[in-house]
Order: sequence, then structure tokens, then C-alpha cells
Amino acid sequence: MTLFNNLGIQAKLRMMTLLICGSVLFVAIAALFAFQILSYRASFQRETATLAVIIANNSTAAMAFKDEQTATEVVSSLQAKSSVLAATLVLPDATVLAHFGKAEDARSRSEFPPPGETRFLGGQLLITQSVIQKHERLGTLYLRSDYQGTFGQIFKFYCEVVFAVIVVAGALGAFLASRLGRTITGPVLDLAETAQRVGENKDYSLRAVVTQRRDELAGLTASFNEMLARIEHQDAELSISQQKMEALVNSIDGIVWERSPSDYRFTFVSQQSTLLLGYTPDEWMKQPDFWAHRIHPQDVEKAVKSGRELVAQGQPYSLEYRMISADGRTIWIREGGMILAEDDKPIAIRGILQDITRQKHDAEQLDKLNRQLIDTSRQAGMADVATGVLHNVGNVLNSVSVATTVVGERLRRSKVANLKRATTMMREQNGHLADFLTSDPKGKLLPEYIETLAEQLVDEQEKIITRVDSVAQHLEHIKEIVAMQQSYAKVSGAYENLATAELVEDALRINLTAFDRHGIELVREFQADLPSICVDRHKVLQILINLIRNAKHAVEDARGDHRKMIIKTSLAGPGRVQISVKDNGVGIASENLTKVFNHGFTTKKDGHGFGLHSGANSAKEMGGSLTAHSDGPGQGAEFVLELPTTEAFRQEERMATKVK
Repeated sequence: MTLFNNLGIQAKLRMMTLLICGSVLFVAIAALFAFQILSYRASFQRETATLAVIIANNSTAAMAFKDEQTATEVVSSLQAKSSVLAATLVLPDATVLAHFGKAEDARSRSEFPPPGETRFLGGQLLITQSVIQKHERLGTLYLRSDYQGTFGQIFKFYCEVVFAVIVVAGALGAFLASRLGRTITGPVLDLAETAQRVGENKDYSLRAVVTQRRDELAGLTASFNEMLARIEHQDAELSISQQKMEALVNSIDGIVWERSPSDYRFTFVSQQSTLLLGYTPDEWMKQPDFWAHRIHPQDVEKAVKSGRELVAQGQPYSLEYRMISADGRTIWIREGGMILAEDDKPIAIRGILQDITRQKHDAEQLDKLNRQLIDTSRQAGMADVATGVLHNVGNVLNSVSVATTVVGERLRRSKVANLKRATTMMREQNGHLADFLTSDPKGKLLPEYIETLAEQLVDEQEKIITRVDSVAQHLEHIKEIVAMQQSYAKVSGAYENLATAELVEDALRINLTAFDRHGIELVREFQADLPSICVDRHKVLQILINLIRNAKHAVEDARGDHRKMIIKTSLAGPGRVQISVKDNGVGIASENLTKVFNHGFTTKKDGHGFGLHSGANSAKEMGGSLTAHSDGPGQGAEFVLELPTTEAFRQEERMATKVK
């Protein structure tokens, strides 16, 4: 201070100007230098991490197929990056698949950070990146980069630049201080102020004022602005990348989430939660039990318990439950998730919640329509049975009517009246009957006439008795058909142990008169000692009557000389009995064999296509099957109904009970 006080005012002003300008310049350069060092560290870390992601993505195919050559080529491409010291691709079983530089052993890999993170250690940048394909972890990339060496080069360059700037600025400042004074201090102060504002507000869009002069200070200001422009550009790119990631997540049809495996707290929830359920992501993440409290009361225990059990298994999982939205609506949710693990320890749970309310509603409607279709088919089949019963009852009544007409006609033509006239003639000869019978010409013919009349009356009596017996038989047949139909109607839906031959005979009895009337030969081939079957009596009768009626119509339409139908019962295999209905009728075209059981398909003009479809469904419900075979048109057809035996049916019931 003594020396400074002894200097002249010009020197003092020059020194003061130099000191002020130098101080301001030093502060500005120091701030920029420190900021650039920190920026370079972050930039180096970000670029190396990005390089690790690219190498990991390029290694997915090689890791998936364990292609060592391809993996080596991928990591060897890092030779172009001088700062990279080594890179190692490690499989999930800790086996090294490929490496560049020195391979990382188990001990050195312990120095690396968790996947997706970076770590500075001993002047080196260590990066661990998981190799993932379709949410499946294929392996890990360990990348080691020389930060200290690279930083040393940059630091040396920065020091040289700063030194050069200080020297030039000092010389220029000394020159300008004597001539321009404040023209030097102004830009420096402006530069310092800009640097301060950038440091405080992190606003990289600010720029220092550039003067029209082309001196060192203007160059420094321009360099400072260029540095800010580069930082702003990098920050904008980072912001765009973040926006793209957010747009990708928000475009997914569902709520993307991430949870902590330790306390199941949500650490991330996408914006779709607001649209889907009306709850903001912040609500999910602030309250640990928010999710459980929004599950439907009837599903909460099952959903929470099942979710934790599936997570404990460590495999991708899926479960469905209901949630209550913010406006009180009940929404069906399908939760799908997977566990991210490191060293066999879960580090995060990630997944998607999807709205499947519409799917559930559509499934319920489809099930409802299917049940209605089955009921309609069954009712149509029952109508066929009733139609068959009424048709055969009508045929029997026609026979009764014919027999009654014949009896009436014979009674009207009876010779009983002639017998009365003969007895009157004999009564008129009271006391002279012997002479009348021996002497009178009419009397001589009377005994022979009475004998002939007696024979005619006896013949009439026999024929009338025969017709009356036929009427009685037809009436009994009607009673049997009605009684049998009533008994089947009562046991519909109940499974019984029944004899196969008995069921077939019941079905034939309903159609028996039609066979005689149409001249159809009926052949029964019943295997003896067949085991009983456990079925719904009504359903089996419905199927058999439909098959027999179809066979009868097929034989009639064929218009052949010999009409024949074969009903056969036999064992189809262990625990199976089959009933075959075979005819020599019109047959079935090969292209129609796969369609005859389709709903609504029929080859009859007045058919509705319900009978065979309903029969096939009923057979399947009883644990059996209904199949068809034909060699082609004009070759007849055969329908085979397979049904389970009582023992097989009971065994399936026991197995089903054990499974439950």
C-alpha cells in the first residue's frame, strides 16, 4: 500500500483499472472454467452411458444366441472411442461372452454400480448396462472408461487457453487502461454479470453482450456465448429425449407403473391413471396403501395376496380384479408385471394396468347368447320329439279310425236281420213246425239257410273281434307313447344308470308304426351284457328319435325297393358304449359331412338345422360324442352316438372332485 500510495494518479488509475479488470476477468474465467469442468464431467458421463446403451442394444441378438464372434465384433467397435479402456459382455450365469480390452472378472465386476447407473472410481468411469430384449434380461455390459486421462488433456487445454487469455487480456488491459479506461471494464463487468446469472438461474439461453470491436475481450465474450449455446443445445436434446420417452409411455394403452419390491410403494405411475381411473400419479405415489384401498372390496384380499405370491415367484405374471374409479364406477383391471432383479435380488417391479371392462362385458354377452342358443337348440330338439310323438299317435289314431269304420261297415251289412225273419217264419208254424220243415218247399230250405247264416255270423264275429282287438292294441300303444313321453319329461336334467337296449327300444317304440306303414325293414343288433350308462334319459331319447326320424326320411327319399335300417349297440372302447343308426338311404355328400352338426345347417326343405347340432352338444355335455359317416350320395349313412358307462362317469366325477 505504501508503494501504491507513492505512485502517480495515472499509474494508480492504470493499476486500479488493471486490478479491477483482472479481478473481474479472473472471476469470469474461473466461473466459466469451473462450470465447463462440471459440464464436461456430466457430458462425459452422459455420452459414455449413451454409448453403453447403444452397445447393449446392438448385443441383444448375440447375447440371445450366445454368439461369441458377433458379440466380440460389437464390443470391438469401441476401439474407435479412445477414452474406452475395456468392455465386457457377461451372461446371466456370470460367464464372459466377449470383451474388449481386459476382461472384467468377478472381483472387478463388484466395483461396478447397479445396471443403468455410473460410478467414478480411481479416475475411471464405470458403467453397468443390462442387455434386455422383450423385457427379458439377456446379460450385462460392463464398460470402463478413462476419465482421468481424458480430463487431463482437456484440463491442460483449458489451462493453456485460460493462461493465454489472461496474458493477452492483461497486456490489452494495460494498453487500454491507459487509453480507454472504462471501455475495458464495461464488457468485463457485463461478462461477469452474465456468468453470474447463468450460474444462479441455470438459464443457458442468456448471452453476454458482444461489442463491435474485434479484440480479445470480444473473443472471450463470443467463446462464452458459444459455450452457453452448446450447453443450451445439449439441454434441449436431453429435454426432447425425455419428452419422447414420456410420449412413448403415455401412448401405451394402460397405466405404466413401477413399484418397490420391499414395501410395494409405487415409485412411478404414468399419466393414463388420470384418464383411466381419475386418480393423478401423485396420489398413487404419496400414499403407500392407495392402490389396495381402491380395489373392489370383494377382490381386494385375493388381488393383494395373489399379487404378492406371484411377485415372490420371480416370474412375469398376470391377474385380474376390479377397481373403483374416482367417479364410483367399477372397472375390470388386468395387471401384468415383471420383476427386475440384480444378483438374484429384486430391485423393482414394473408392469401395466389395462382396462378390460369392455372385454368382460363382451364375454358375458357372448356367454349369455351361447346359453340362449343352447336353450333354443334344446327346445327345438324337444319340439322334434313332441312332433314325433304326435305324428306317431296320429298314425295310430288313423289305424283306430280305419278299424272302427270297418267294424261299423260289417255291422251294417250283417245277416242278423235275416236270422230274425227265419225265426218269425218258424214261429208262424207253431204246432206244425215238423210238417213245415219236411213238406213245405221254403221249410225244407230253412235248416240249410240257418246253417249258412250261422257260418256267416261266426265269420263276422271273428273279424269284428280281430278289429276290436286291433283297436285295443292301438289304444294301448298310444297310452305307452304318452306315458313314456311323460316319464321322460319328468326326469329331464337328471342322470340315471340305464340299460342301452332299453333306451333304444323306447325310441323305436315311438316310431314303430311308421316303419310298418312305409315298409321299412328294422334290424336290431344289440350286444348282450353291455354295461349300464349314466346319462340324462331325456337328452338321449331326443338324440335317438332325431337320428331315427332322419334315417326314416333318408330311406323314404331314396325310393329304393328294399328299405332298411340297422340299429346296433356295442362297446366302443374302455368305458364307452356306442349306439349306431345306419340306413341305406340317400347318403351324405363328402363336403356336407363336416357341416351336418353346424348350427342352422340342413339339407331338408322344411328343416331348421337344430336337431343334429343340439344332439352333438347334448352328447358332449354328457361326456360322449356324436359322429357321422357316409360313403357318398346314394350309399346310405351311419350316425354313431358314444356315451360313457356308469363306471367311467363316476370315475370322472371323482377325479373332478379331487382337482377342486
